Amino acid sequence: MIIAGYRINVDALLARVIYRWHWKIALTTLAVGMLTGIVSGVIPPFWHGRAELRVQAAPEARITVDGRPWDGDIYAGTHIVAATLPDGRRSWVRLALRSGETVSLSLPPGLPPPQVRQMPSAAPGMRIASIWRAGDSWRVQSIMSPPSGAEAKDADGNTPATQTIAIGTWGVERLTTIDAYRGRADVLTINGVRYEAVYEPAQPGSRQDSQIIVRGWTHMTATVVGNASLVRFAPDGQALVLAERTVAGEHVRYLTPDAPPVAVVALPGEITGLAWHPSGDAVLIASRDGVQRALTLARLRPTPVAAVIAEPAADGLPPYAWSGDEVVWVAPDNEGRPQMWRASLDALLPERLSVCDARAITRLADGTLRVVVLQDGAAVIGRLENNRFIGEATLAGVPANAELTGEWYGDELLLRSGDDAWLITIVEGGAYERATD
Repeated sequence: MIIAGYRINVDALLARVIYRWHWKIALTTLAVGMLTGIVSGVIPPFWHGRAELRVQAAPEARITVDGRPWDGDIYAGTHIVAATLPDGRRSWVRLALRSGETVSLSLPPGLPPPQVRQMPSAAPGMRIASIWRAGDSWRVQSIMSPPSGAEAKDADGNTPATQTIAIGTWGVERLTTIDAYRGRADVLTINGVRYEAVYEPAQPGSRQDSQIIVRGWTHMTATVVGNASLVRFAPDGQALVLAERTVAGEHVRYLTPDAPPVAVVALPGEITGLAWHPSGDAVLIASRDGVQRALTLARLRPTPVAAVIAEPAADGLPPYAWSGDEVVWVAPDNEGRPQMWRASLDALLPERLSVCDARAITRLADGTLRVVVLQDGAAVIGRLENNRFIGEATLAGVPANAELTGEWYGDELLLRSGDDAWLITIVEGGAYERATD
């Protein structure tokens, strides 16, 4: 071969340069192939040592380890074990196995894709201020969005006007009574009986003190010392929590139809959230005083007793769940790490359970805790078993950010992040199987 007047002997070039290095090329190819096989999982990490895994799942479930069909062999290391049903339901868990270790794992059927709906504000131009559960509906209370940097107060320095709606399976209802009293009222209908509690401040020049009026009981009134900031009925309508704002903070009182008001607790700052025990025997109260936050557990019967049980990481109620005569919740420890805690209604003393950064908690009928966590950039519903998280469904359309928090009520899950909220409905078990027949 002649190029630019030079003769090039290709055979000699191959013999002198390339053929002499064939063994290096072969070794390089072998090394690259082995590395590719290890990275892809085709070659198992045998140098880590073997472990033994026993998986219990539905008979028709397909078991995979790290995305590949499982043949029964597994090596030490971190793996994702999943069980997938023919209808698409899937559950998975991330395991860290040690050499020689034997792990028994039970994977549930998983959940069908949950229904996710974004909760609307009460009217255009308003933002969601608070959401709570009452009776058979979620209460969404909205206020006008203040200009950037402005305080959410009206021209007189009072709480701005609110618009409140109830969202239930039957539709949407405007709660005009609550709005007429700027949120310092509550309405509840139980078994066809309507209960109303409204705060009426003293009028200038009047001899009558500020008072709370309850309709549905034996026309009861109670004198209010400060400026009422919160009025909330118990789930059965037979009790009422009233918060009065004074210069010293919030004073919480407990009212029933057949007894005078009883002081429960005095809290510095302002109340940012409240949740009743389903029986009406206790309440959780979140409060804020400057940058300090507190979670207070109050037992109301037979005699009100209250204690601060946590310092939540954010305003409002932290993830929590009632369970019989105790409550569980998530809050940081002294080092700022998120932990799951519990306290009984008898002792009111917090007890650490485990490290857990759940964003919502509920307890299933079998006692298992179902939670929402952030995993791999997504919000995931799953359950805790032996301090191990088992994923059951991914929430599409819900941002997995640090502000996400929520609460459960039956098969409904409410999640909030900033001014946005989503209502998630979960159908599982026999109900799902019937729906897909």
